[in-house]
Amino acid sequence: MNEISTIVDGDRMTSLQIAEITGRRHTDVMRAIRNMEPAWEKVSERKFALAEYQDEQGKPRPCYSLNKEECLYIATKFNDEARAKLIKRWKELEEQHQKPSVPQNYLEALKSLVKAEEEKQQLALENKKQQEQILTISKANMELGNKITEMLPKVSYYDKILQSNATMTVTQIAQDYGMSAMRLNKELESMRIQHKVRGQWILFAQFLEGGYVHSRAVDIIRKDGQHDVKYNTEWTTKGRIFLYESLKAKGILPLIEQENTPSDKGTGRTEPAKAASASQQTIKFN
Repeated sequence: MNEISTIVDGDRMTSLQIAEITGRRHTDVMRAIRNMEPAWEKVSERKFALAEYQDEQGKPRPCYSLNKEECLYIATKFNDEARAKLIKRWKELEEQHQKPSVPQNYLEALKSLVKAEEEKQQLALENKKQQEQILTISKANMELGNKITEMLPKVSYYDKILQSNATMTVTQIAQDYGMSAMRLNKELESMRIQHKVRGQWILFAQFLEGGYVHSRAVDIIRKDGQHDVKYNTEWTTKGRIFLYESLKAKGILPLIEQENTPSDKGTGRTEPAKAASASQQTIKFN
């Protein structure tokens, strides 16, 4: 058999070479490739490439030319030792292919020098672009940091909402706004978010599929001593974020965002900020 030399273009190997590496007969390797080709074609939408080699009598014989991925696919039919030999040989050939060739004459040396200089200039240009990109990103990060600082109260309240996945009653949420549950329920009713049905606050139709609320059944004993079930509406994390955005749109902020914002006491509503003197600083949250 022919001695194994190199992979064509550094990325292919013939079935003849595979047979030599694994110690198998070429006819057995060819048979394995043919048997496995239909499945490979179905997945990769391509057949294995056919090639030719000359036998000892100089006659052309068929063989396959496979890339690394195809070789390793075929190797799944081999035993562990044969598969290990094939993987090892691929690594050796790839390392040989990656080694820079040594110039054999003055012209080749000159071409190598020109190529190296071009690569050096290209690398310098890429480094310059990277530095410019780093500066641009740093500037953007600084601007983002300033924006985050301005939005810090909002982020803090969002953090508070997201700390728990448990549902919350309107009484608990109302406390965040410094108002009673009755006041908050009426506010949400005036905003056309909810309405009362048989003693329970129910969302309007356009909000029902938002995953904002959950009905919890509570056992109660009525005045006449009869046992009954009452349904309370509780707000999910998603619903609490929805409430925050909706109320903020009306100028109603949670207490955590009212610390530096003038407001109507007990309602959570913000007032227009008064003009500040030269020695004062007015903080406005968007």
